[in-house]
Amino acid sequence: MSTDGTVYAARIRYTELFERGKINRTELKIYRDGAQIVPTAVKYSLWKPDATGIVEEVAASIEADGTIYYSLGAAQLANTLPLGESYIGEWICTIATKEYTFRRMVALCRRRLYPTITDADLIEEYASLNDLRPSSLTSFQPYIDSSWGEILRRIRNNSMGYEYLVTSPESFHDALKHLTLHKIFKDFHSALGQSQGTYLDVSQLHYTRYQAEYDTINMVYDQDHEGKGIDADQRTKGRPVIYTVSPPPYRYYRRK
Repeated sequence: MSTDGTVYAARIRYTELFERGKINRTELKIYRDGAQIVPTAVKYSLWKPDATGIVEEVAASIEADGTIYYSLGAAQLANTLPLGESYIGEWICTIATKEYTFRRMVALCRRRLYPTITDADLIEEYASLNDLRPSSLTSFQPYIDSSWGEILRRIRNNSMGYEYLVTSPESFHDALKHLTLHKIFKDFHSALGQSQGTYLDVSQLHYTRYQAEYDTINMVYDQDHEGKGIDADQRTKGRPVIYTVSPPPYRYYRRK
């Protein structure tokens, strides 16, 4: 494969999750200079942790806007495959006669973790929020998606655990809500072009609330990949507690 040195951006925000024994669609969007690229041909591979292929360089599909995708069948992601990390998805894309390879880490899981808020939850906080929304937006979903991706990355980056092993998605509800409101009001403030203002104050307030809510997350965690939560009294916190004297009479479990 050859390239001409051009740098393209593949929009990969977090580890991709495939549910074992189900049909899973994977897709990718590629950008350059702020515009989405439309490849002329695409091949997709999915590699197991031992580097053997589940699918190898099969033809993938290309939508009109350039989004590339491939659907994996339930038989390809059979229940005999090991659950967990270190699967790798690989796209070989032909762009302007050159081939470029984009990789994404994949985890095979029993269930994905989904966000728990929608516009209704945001409007519960601010009844006038719909009136403030720009006419170019039909909902606040882009802010929710951005906030959810940030939380998923944070779960992994601070060694909190793996998001697909969380069995209590409501544990993230308040943190997600306040991070979303932070992003919304920060954007409102930016649109006004002011250095100070009410929107900036509200944005900062919700960011402080987000940090506080994230630090107090107390989630039920399926550390053994069994598809069920452990004893609800044995939970994992968002920020580990360090004891300098005696350990507590209970224990928080974390998957290694």
